[in-house]
Amino acid sequence: MTHFSVSTAFIGIILLVGLPASGAGPVGTSASPTTSPESSMCKSPYKKKAVPTKILQALVRSHERWVEYRDNQDAKRTELCQADLSRATLEGANLERADLEGTVLRQAKLSQVNLAQASLARADFTKSVLTGSNLSGADLRHARLTGANLSGAVGDEAALFGAVLVDAKLKGSSFERAQLQEADLTSADLTDGNFVEASFYGATLKGAVLVNADLTTADLRRTILTNANFHRANLQGTLLDRAQLEAARLIEADLESAYLDETNLRNANLKKAILRGADLRYADLTSADLHDADLEGANLEEAALVKVDLHSANLRMAILYHAVLDEADFLDANLNRAVLIGAKGLRVNLMNADLNEIYAPKSSLTHAQFNRANLESSNFVSADLRGSNFSHSDMTQANLQEANLQETNLQHASLAGADLSGARMDSANLHRTNLKGAMLSSVIGLTQTQLNAACVDDKTTLPSELSRPAPCSPVKKRAKP
Repeated sequence: MTHFSVSTAFIGIILLVGLPASGAGPVGTSASPTTSPESSMCKSPYKKKAVPTKILQALVRSHERWVEYRDNQDAKRTELCQADLSRATLEGANLERADLEGTVLRQAKLSQVNLAQASLARADFTKSVLTGSNLSGADLRHARLTGANLSGAVGDEAALFGAVLVDAKLKGSSFERAQLQEADLTSADLTDGNFVEASFYGATLKGAVLVNADLTTADLRRTILTNANFHRANLQGTLLDRAQLEAARLIEADLESAYLDETNLRNANLKKAILRGADLRYADLTSADLHDADLEGANLEEAALVKVDLHSANLRMAILYHAVLDEADFLDANLNRAVLIGAKGLRVNLMNADLNEIYAPKSSLTHAQFNRANLESSNFVSADLRGSNFSHSDMTQANLQEANLQETNLQHASLAGADLSGARMDSANLHRTNLKGAMLSSVIGLTQTQLNAACVDDKTTLPSELSRPAPCSPVKKRAKP
């Protein structure tokens, strides 16, 4: 057992009492007020003060001479950090590299001003006019630009981390390679803007207008773009992984080769949008409108396409591996050579669609409508097609080996009037399948046992080696409770 002496304890108490608490001042004195690093670094004599107009003009002229020739003894860099320049008029001034950190410039007139590489972190430009200004390379981290007018401004490579641009106007502006991570651009107007290679990672653009904006290869990962308007915007190669685009308008937008992994596009309007080669793995497109959209070669692996409108869309060679297609509308769509391995869908509409060479083994497309579709050389090996309607479709050379086409809930699967010339039907489940008027004369692998379980009529053409079975008994309707 360890013994703790009274003398040792007493010495320890003395030492503890003698030491100041962490963060506190010396014993017997009050703690000094905490100051931010930005505040303590600001050495401007006008800190938190309004600057008279004449003095401000003189400071600007001195700064302009400093920019032109730094060895000029009558020139000096402007240091107006944290000064109050509200409503100041500085139109056309050259404030390149000026120190305006934390400066208040509310409602200031700054049209055509040169603020290239200026220090503007935490500056307040609320409702200021910066039309045609030069903000290239400027430090605008956490700056406030709410309601500011930056139309026609140039801010290439500017740093706008965490900046607030709510309701800001950036029409026709250029912010190539700008850093806008976690910035707030709610309801901002970026119409016709140039944001090539800009980073908006984690930014908020809810309700923003980006009509005709150029966002080629920009980083919009994890952004909030709910209800944003991207009409005819250029988003080629843009990163939109895990972005929130619910109810966004992307009509005629160009998203070729864009990355949209796990992106939320629920109820989004993508009519006539270009999504060729886009990566939409695990994306949620529930109830989205993709009427006439171009998705050739797009990757929709495990994407949710529930109730999506793909009427007349181009999905040639698209990958829909394990995609969810419940009630999706592919009317008149082109799915030539599309891959639907393991895809699942209830009541999918594929009427009049081009499904030539579609590859859909082990898919589950129950109660689907394939009426008058082109299914030439399609592959439905081991597919679950119960209750689906293939009436009057072209299924020449189709592969239906081990496919399940039996009735479900007293509803027949139908191949009525379908052309199955050269199709394979080895071990296909045809229990009560409607084969009335179907062309089966050259099918491969069809047995008498399979045929006896199906429903044929006098117009069904059969292989010469098989006999026409007796007509099917009428379906008994289930009694209503």
